[in-house]
Amino acid sequence: MKSLESRSGIPRAWVRLGLQSPRLVLIVWASIAFVSSFGVAKLQVETSTDSVLDRASAPWAFYQDSQRRFGGDEILTLLIEGDGPFDPSVLQEVARITERFENLPGVKRVDSLSTVPLVQSSPNGGLSLEPALAAGVPAAAEGLRALASRVRADRIAPRTLVSADERAFAINLVLERGAESFYDSILAEVEKATRGERIWISGVPVFRIAADARTRAELGIFIPLTVLLVSLILAILFRNAQAVLIPVCSSGLGIWIMLGVMGALHVPITITTVILPSVLLALGCAYSLHLLSAVSSAPETERAEALLAVSFPVALSGLTTTLGFLAVSFVRIDAIRDIGIFGAFGVLSVLAATLTVGPAALALWPLAIREARFQHWISDRATPAVLAFVRRRRRGVLAGWLVAMVGVSVGLGRLSVETDVILWFQPDDPIRVAYRNIRDRLSGISPLNVVIEAPESSAVNGPEVISAVDRLSTHLQSLPAVGRAISIADPLRQLHGGFLGDATLPLPESEALISQYLVLLESKPYVRDLITADWKATNLLLRVDDNRSGALQDVAKEAERWWAENGAPGYAARTTGIMYEFARAEDAIAWGQLRGLAFAFLTVAGLLFAIFRSLRIAWIALVPNLVPIAMGFGAMGLLGVPLDAGTVVIGNLAFGIAVDDSIHAVTGFFERWRAGESTSAALESTYRSVAPPLIYTTAVIALGFSVLAFSDFTFIRQLGILTAVLLILCLLADLLLLPAMLLRLKTPPEGVGART
Repeated sequence: MKSLESRSGIPRAWVRLGLQSPRLVLIVWASIAFVSSFGVAKLQVETSTDSVLDRASAPWAFYQDSQRRFGGDEILTLLIEGDGPFDPSVLQEVARITERFENLPGVKRVDSLSTVPLVQSSPNGGLSLEPALAAGVPAAAEGLRALASRVRADRIAPRTLVSADERAFAINLVLERGAESFYDSILAEVEKATRGERIWISGVPVFRIAADARTRAELGIFIPLTVLLVSLILAILFRNAQAVLIPVCSSGLGIWIMLGVMGALHVPITITTVILPSVLLALGCAYSLHLLSAVSSAPETERAEALLAVSFPVALSGLTTTLGFLAVSFVRIDAIRDIGIFGAFGVLSVLAATLTVGPAALALWPLAIREARFQHWISDRATPAVLAFVRRRRRGVLAGWLVAMVGVSVGLGRLSVETDVILWFQPDDPIRVAYRNIRDRLSGISPLNVVIEAPESSAVNGPEVISAVDRLSTHLQSLPAVGRAISIADPLRQLHGGFLGDATLPLPESEALISQYLVLLESKPYVRDLITADWKATNLLLRVDDNRSGALQDVAKEAERWWAENGAPGYAARTTGIMYEFARAEDAIAWGQLRGLAFAFLTVAGLLFAIFRSLRIAWIALVPNLVPIAMGFGAMGLLGVPLDAGTVVIGNLAFGIAVDDSIHAVTGFFERWRAGESTSAALESTYRSVAPPLIYTTAVIALGFSVLAFSDFTFIRQLGILTAVLLILCLLADLLLLPAMLLRLKTPPEGVGART
């Protein structure tokens, strides 16, 4: 039977290369870093919220096609509030701002009381399609009352262009498809034109521009702050500049190379991958901490052997973290997949630099590295006390963890997958305040479209189809989540009812009449949002009050269910829209991460079995990490914290990182146990050796994630805080649960350690 050294050849060879050829190692890394600089120079920061969308799917292709047929559905909404209903001064501002923005690049049209026609017809054949403010703002009170009466009678304007209390008025900038390059200039012009007004501005363009600006700012904050805090911890622990420079430089090299590869492959930094540099810096410094701890506790003549001995568990730790990152990439959504792929590549780069540059630096500049502070206290006092407690209360410790896991696991059944783009921002953030005010005063600004398509050789202008669309609109508007539903049936009702003089505004009952009305309306641009020019498809416009992904998908499912049961036979209904795509992407992310967690568990389990040749030992190494993660997710369910774009990746990252500590403990225990020490003695000598670096590295990595708490985005902040908490919980499991499980082992299983 062979020891683990028979399977640690590669990491030991890297360390030996750094010790024996330090100048060559540094020259090679410097050359790689120089070449990577060309890629870094090409690196772009592209924080469009599109990066979290599933752009490789059939529904996304359908959304693009619907934009081609009906125009873009991204709207910038301005809401101006006055002192009273139909305040003339506010109406003047509506007219002024509308005119100013009509020819703005990137704006397809401006919808307001100055531009949207109010359909009016009469039994004597009179017809008016003029906007409410076509003749300007009435000066007399009687004219204002007449204007208000016209607006109230319209089927589209109330709660779309005018608030329910008639004090606030909307100006909707309907943007051109693909107008992203104009967002900055449009918002700048809006701010200039509305300065000093009582006005709220919201819409997808606002979220996108804010996300871009804040991500760029955070990229410049996370890395320096992580470097500062990690360097401070290293300086406090080792009281030596070299002990600070080696981890930071080794990690920095690996990160630089990762960024260079991203730039060379034209993969930009996105709203999610912005976290990678700070996280990788913390991971790299944690790996270096194991090397520094081994060196600081060994006599000078034995430092080389100490580095070689620790190389294997460090390499194994890096490999499991790599698997954790790869598990994140189990979705085809760019922003999430890139975290996994480039996070995994970054970990391997940082690991390689740690195992070569660190030893090379120590070989060239063998400065005195003091033993880390608190190391004696942890090794000689705290660790024996903890292990003595575990030995005395082993059954109680196991039962306590089991009870805790069962208790919070009730929350697993309550855990939901939910996101709300608005909740990415703080409750008092002006962006969120503006959105909330517009949603509450109007009918929601989250667009959702239900496209009704005609079969081959048919059209949607038949009375049966129009009636079904109208009934679907009525049904959806009755849902609590839907603030407003608008369809082509609305102007048709108004035209037909006016000509008949029927206040109930019935729908036309013949295809010929419907076709005539559509010809009358086709000159009005807004009609193209509702029906295609060839009458092959019609679009039901929804404005949803509830922006949560679950609510949006529920509305979409209900629309398609209702149409399947009650719609015109042969006609298909399909939901789409930018907010629907966000909601759909959340499901893809969540289920992809759950699949990824299963992949990470099975792969790490297989790796540990290949190393230790024992299912029992592999299981013991896994459990102290699975239990805290299950407890963390259960606690989220109990507290009502949903899985979103950030928190859903916590399980994979925490599992991949946290299992590192278990590997260090189990590897040390295994070596001593196989060498003939009793279970209790092997456990004590192992933990006296590994407990200090386990505590230090957990502190460093948790601190690296905690830096994300300074993010303006709630999902990044929650990712950082919750992952840090889970890592600390995993450390407690490694210090309490893992020893209790190891103490159950009596004799090494037959075949453990055999050469492959």
